[in-house]
Order: sequence, then C-alpha cells, then structure tokens
Amino acid sequence: ERLFAAAAYRVPLLGHDAGKAIENYTADAVNQANSVQLPTPFNRTKLKLSQFRDLATQAGEWIEEMAAAIAAQSFKVVGCTTMFGQTAASIALLNRVKCINPHIVTILGGENCEGEMAEGIATLSPNVDYIFSGESEREFVRFLQQLYAGDQPVSRILYGNLVPDLDSLPMPDFHQYFEQLEHYLPTIAAWPDYIELPYETSRGCWWGQKHRCTFCGLNGAKICFREKSPDKVMAELGQLLTLYPAQSITMTDNIMPHTFFKTLVPKLAELAVEKPALKIYYEQKANLSLAQVLALVKAGITHIQSGIESLSTSLLKRMNKGTTAAQNIALLRYARSAGMSLSWNLLNGFPGDQLYEYQEILALLPLLHHLEPPMAFYHLTIDRFSSYFDYPERYSLAKIRPWPSYVAVLPPEADATKIAYHFNADYACGAHEHVDVLLEIAENVRAWQSNWGTDIPFVSDEFRTKEPPVLEVVRQGQGVFMLRDTRNLPGTQAEYQISRAQASVALVGQRYEPTPEIEWAVAHKVGVRLDQCRYVPLATAEPELVLDFEAEIR
Repeated sequence: ERLFAAAAYRVPLLGHDAGKAIENYTADAVNQANSVQLPTPFNRTKLKLSQFRDLATQAGEWIEEMAAAIAAQSFKVVGCTTMFGQTAASIALLNRVKCINPHIVTILGGENCEGEMAEGIATLSPNVDYIFSGESEREFVRFLQQLYAGDQPVSRILYGNLVPDLDSLPMPDFHQYFEQLEHYLPTIAAWPDYIELPYETSRGCWWGQKHRCTFCGLNGAKICFREKSPDKVMAELGQLLTLYPAQSITMTDNIMPHTFFKTLVPKLAELAVEKPALKIYYEQKANLSLAQVLALVKAGITHIQSGIESLSTSLLKRMNKGTTAAQNIALLRYARSAGMSLSWNLLNGFPGDQLYEYQEILALLPLLHHLEPPMAFYHLTIDRFSSYFDYPERYSLAKIRPWPSYVAVLPPEADATKIAYHFNADYACGAHEHVDVLLEIAENVRAWQSNWGTDIPFVSDEFRTKEPPVLEVVRQGQGVFMLRDTRNLPGTQAEYQISRAQASVALVGQRYEPTPEIEWAVAHKVGVRLDQCRYVPLATAEPELVLDFEAEIR
C-alpha cells in the first residue's frame, strides 16, 4: 500500500509518516500499535529509506507503463481485485487507465470491497466507475450484458449474492496466464513443478458457521458453508492437470469440507496414482486423526495449513477454536510421522488472556523442536467481521480504530474506518503486561525454526540447510524398541533401549495416571502432563507403529 500510495492518492511518497514508519518496518505493525515490541517473526530483506523511495518511484513508473499497455488493447472494461493489500495499486492503475481513455469502464471488486468497505473505497477515486461487493459472478455477467445493451447501472456499488450451487460456476481458465508466463517469465514457465494452480472446492466455513473463531474476519457475510460435488471437483481437476503444465493445486478454501474424507479424498487417491507428482494444498481444522492425515497424504495432499494458533487449551477456548493443546500437538506429531508439510502460527495478545497461559506454552516449546515449527509468533489483530469487531462489548474492547498505517497512506479526506480491514483496540491483556514472557517465546520460536534449517515460511524440504531434530520410536525386534532423541535437551541422551510399555506411552495419549511408564516418559521429556488430566506423548514413529499402539489403547 505504501509503495503505490503516491501514485494512487497523490500523497507523499510512501505515505505521510514514511521516515518514521520505514525506520521501524522490521517490527511487526500490530506489535507497534499495541506497544508490544517483539522481534521480527522471520527474516525480511532489509532496505534503507532511500531504497524504499526508489521502489515507490518505480511503482509509479510501472503504473504508467502498465496503464498505457492496457489502454492500447481497446478493452471496453478494465477491472482489478483487492484483498488485504492491493487497494492502492488497484486505484493507481484504474486512475491512469481512465485518464488515458475516459471511455473505458473501470471496475473494482474483491474482499476489500465487502460491506461498508465498498462505500469507503468509492470515496477514494471518481475514476473507479463501479465497485462490486460480495460474491458477484452472476452480477458481473448481468453487468456486462447491461453494458452491451447500452444500459449502464445507476448505482455505483453493485452488491452480489451468495452462490448457493458452486457446481454451477464455470471452470477457471488459465490459458492467458500461461501465455503471459511463457512470454515474460520463461525461466519460471520452464519449471512446472513449482507452478501452483488455484482451485476452489468450497466457500465459507463449516466450523465458523456454528462456532466462529473469535478473531476470524474471513468471509464476512459469506460464512454460509457451501461445497462443490466431488464429481465436479474430480472432473475439473482432471481437465486442469491435462490442459496446463502444473503439478500443484492450491485449494483456496478456508477449510476443507469434512465430508470430503469419505467422498473426495478417496477419489483424489486414485488420481494421485495416475499423477504421482501431484501436490495439493488444503486448509484443515487441527483435530485430525493419524488415519485422516495418512488419507490426505495418499490423496496427494502433502501440505496443509492448520488453525493450531496456540498450545494452551485455555487460550484456545478464548478463541472458540474447538480444539485442545493435546489435539494440536497430536497433529504436529502425525504430520511429522506421515511426512506431511504443516504450516501454522502461534498467536498472542487476546482480550482477557493470562500470564499462566503463555507460561504453559513457554514450558512446552523446547520439547517440541522435533516437530514442524510455527511460521511466526504473531500478535492478535482485530479484523473487520470478526466477533471482536462485531461484538466488542462481549470482550471488553474499547476504542476500536483502524491501523495507523491506513491513515498514513490514504488521502486526508478518506474515512479510514470504512476502508480498513485491520483494527486496534484497547483491552485488558495479560500478554501486554508481561512482554518479557512473549520475548522468551519469540526467541524460542526463532531457535526452533533455526533447528529446522530455516526461519522462512513455506520453504520446501529440499531447501532446508540442516536435518531437523528427531524424537522417534523405532522397532528393533519383537518387543524391543529404541528411542532416538536428538533434541539435545538437558538430562536426555541420544538413544535409549525401551520396553514395549515405554514405547506405547511415548506414542499414545491417554488420561493421566502416575504409572511407572508415564512417569518415565515425563521425566525423560518424551511426554507431558497437560490440562491436569491429560497425558500427551511427544514422540513420532512409522505410522503403522503409531496406529498399532493407538488401537491397543482403545
């Protein structure tokens, strides 16, 4: 937004507060706004203010070139989509296109146009003719039909309606994308293994429709859950993978339909046999069993993002996540055992949170370095459409206001309260009173990431600089097992010969009882006691071994 602000709104280069903001850019903006200074969550390229100014200047020049190229194509309608951080770039481009050719109809849509944000964005430029708010596939077609008939809509803001039947939507067409990729970026086009096709199998959130997570602002009015039929999905995926040189599919769903474990996932497993290089990304709820994780991997779903968010059951209850710390740790273990890549975050700064909740997390973190680390340790944001934003009195939130960065880049006459998606608020928060504990957690997360050979999110295994630590049970013979532990924790050793009973407690969760085996596991940091009554194992193993032991406990 800063890079394109001057081109979009004629504000100073990089915004009204560029010098101060760029000096502190490595600290997370939310942490700054809440007076909680935490280290940057992962490495970022560090540039000087002069270099940012150069980039902003180049952004303006790029807008000029791009607008001229678009206007030269004789398009009758030119549109942009904005979500989170594309508004200034979109306004800048549409402004310039309109100036070059006033007869072109300019349109804007996307998540940043949802609800009253459309009204706010409408004030940013008279050069945006129409703004689409909400799901607008059908409204967009009717809009084009009106234009073709010479009858332009009267209202500048066009409100869409939910699409109840996702099977009625056309399959995405990526032909022009690949044509342009080959023309402008031939080196990338030559690496189809690294090209991902976006695809959608559902809209809304089946969990949020019943129990919305308190901080989630995704979907807005569109939280009503709908899903495509498995047959439609399979038919379209088959065509996409045949038509285009790509081996990876990124599912854009907020959450995979839980019915798909019985319907779509088995069909994907058949497709994965035909196309062994297939890789699929999906977002998942964290309460998955090992059998479900294995089914996903078999189906080519090799990378998931899961809403873990915390390793404190108490904090998870504050978020209305519907999961426990034990379930989150189990998913981390299952993913490592099954060879699945797992992306997740740790969050802090919740209304009403308490010191002990972060102390619980801090005590756990050193024990988990053999499991995939979080991408970052982020402070909570108050997002539009979230429960915090819609019902602030429930959570004792006061003075809800847009992030200062919105005001910094928008023109003075703009109403940031109608444009912003991210907000700050005043509220009682134990995290803010004990920043020292947050700093310890942040430092441990950074060490954890380092143990995995990277502190950059989404890095592929082949680019890791070191082998991650292990805590794993290995079967050596009938009733004979070995525990390998390379976490290098105080009081532990690299290898142990263990009994079958010890192997079982290293791999299977259960109600806490002070048995000799469980006491051994806790003493050797192979398991932990959580939430008073739960014993939670930490080790991994070949999936078949874990399943065998879990079946015995049941």
